[in-house]
Amino acid sequence: MSVESTTLLENISTEAADSTFKYGDKKKGAGYHKNNDGVHTATLQFDSFVGTVKIQGTLEMYPGDNDWFDIEGAEIGGDSSQFDSTESLTFTGKFVWIRAAYNVQNGTITKIRYNY
Repeated sequence: MSVESTTLLENISTEAADSTFKYGDKKKGAGYHKNNDGVHTATLQFDSFVGTVKIQGTLEMYPGDNDWFDIEGAEIGGDSSQFDSTESLTFTGKFVWIRAAYNVQNGTITKIRYNY
């Protein structure tokens, strides 16, 4: 049963290649509510996107910069592939907070939504 659906990122693009990662705002994950099965599903919409998007999580209630980790199996891109469609990811964990880490070499991340 889905508890919440939210937008992680919307309309992110770049005019020049940038290899550094940027981070979206933190959003509540399944572990925040403590009574969920921990299944998260994300949809990622792209327009001529080349780059990397990773979903990160934390188990800390009040996370600092070093409390985030990449969630295994929750990454799109990382090579020179171009994405022009909607992709989906499903991952499981009692993450208290979720955020998107991204770098855009070309194109646009139109929207990333997730629910749990």
